[in-house]
Amino acid sequence: MQTLLRKCLPSLLFLLLGIALAFMLVPRELEQMHWEVPGMPESYPLEQLFRPILLLVLSFLPFIGSLIYVCMGTMDRYISRNFINYFLLCTLILLVIYTLADFTANMEKFRTRFDNPLLETFVFYGTQLPMFLYQILPYTLFLGALWCLSRLSGTSELTGMLQSGRSLVRLCVPIFIFSALGALAYGIFGFHWAPNGFLYRQIMLKQEQREDGSEAPIVYRSDAQSRIWRIARPAGFSDPGRPMEDVIIEQFDPKNPGKLILQYIAESAVWNKQDATWTLHNAYVRDLEHARTERPGDEAHHGELVCAFDEKPYQIISPATGGRVDSMGTSAMYEFIASGSGSREDRRNYRTEWHVRIARIFSCIVLVLLAIPSSVTFQRRGAMKGIGIAILLAALMLFCYRVFPSLGASGLLPAWLSAWLPNIIYICVALYLFRRNLAHRSFREWLSAKVHGRP
Repeated sequence: MQTLLRKCLPSLLFLLLGIALAFMLVPRELEQMHWEVPGMPESYPLEQLFRPILLLVLSFLPFIGSLIYVCMGTMDRYISRNFINYFLLCTLILLVIYTLADFTANMEKFRTRFDNPLLETFVFYGTQLPMFLYQILPYTLFLGALWCLSRLSGTSELTGMLQSGRSLVRLCVPIFIFSALGALAYGIFGFHWAPNGFLYRQIMLKQEQREDGSEAPIVYRSDAQSRIWRIARPAGFSDPGRPMEDVIIEQFDPKNPGKLILQYIAESAVWNKQDATWTLHNAYVRDLEHARTERPGDEAHHGELVCAFDEKPYQIISPATGGRVDSMGTSAMYEFIASGSGSREDRRNYRTEWHVRIARIFSCIVLVLLAIPSSVTFQRRGAMKGIGIAILLAALMLFCYRVFPSLGASGLLPAWLSAWLPNIIYICVALYLFRRNLAHRSFREWLSAKVHGRP
């Protein structure tokens, strides 16, 4: 009974942790969607509703991994424990290095930008954590597999495991299982929260550059509504409920996009979460479609004016990033592609990025597949040569994910091919390394030959 309790106790703790994370993250994400997604909750598209569901899955991933670990045999648990330890250590090391380098580069900005630099810097890097993990996770899985297998191979433990009758592929099954869980977490980060972290970062840096108050206003153009917003002092990204100040809204004729028909000039604009409307304070409305002149006397003044505009605060703030695709969530990107709006170049760019985000999930497994033949050796020589080549190949894969998507975005390659080509190339490289380094060193085949008296 005590043995069973000892085995199940980590799973129970991870279950309680998952429940706590779910209660903390899911309601907060639903609240965040009120500020971001057009319309009311009952009209949210399915792609956006995946966000709280994926956060729920992410909260319980450690519990799922612990259940898988408990159900494994002794040898599988030993390999899993080694791999997880090295993977977490590599992740922590790279994360600390990445964070310290970024903090050093921006320390002066944080000191002058934040009222409480210490606390707000911690909050800032909390928003950056998904983005940092999204950038390093495939390579920490790769380094964890390299470190684990090279150690087992160097101490001859792997040799003993193979002599028990299991193949190398079977021994690596636990590594593949936990790498798949890591790839799933990687895909969840990339769905919305890594781009959102990049968006927050860009806006914070942009706000720092416009702090003197003499900057040009933020301009947001809604092609679907034929409307342009110009805001001198927008709400902050971390406080979207704050009023937008010095607002000019220009409404154009949907049938004739070049014709301005209405102009709203307001001291401030506040978005009402309850009914998804905007309240303009001290507003002047100029009707250019029916007025004979554009003199100030033709402007109608309103102390408060409620307008049913579809735009939400985050949509207006977001263009401060310059419309970069890496700052847009996958759900919003899919909606943009499905709507057919924007130029042909924009649609091709977003379609390429959409394929890249899916392909990079599988790159986590591809890199682990590359690590196996590079780190395992059955000869007296060390594995450093193979490890060095594998690290070089992993660095080149990062380069491939820069070059090939650029070819897809420019139309020189199909979007899907430019995204998946690095994975295809590296699967072929991994299979070649398996054949070259390991095919003639299978202990199972060697033992079978000895039993049957073959040389």
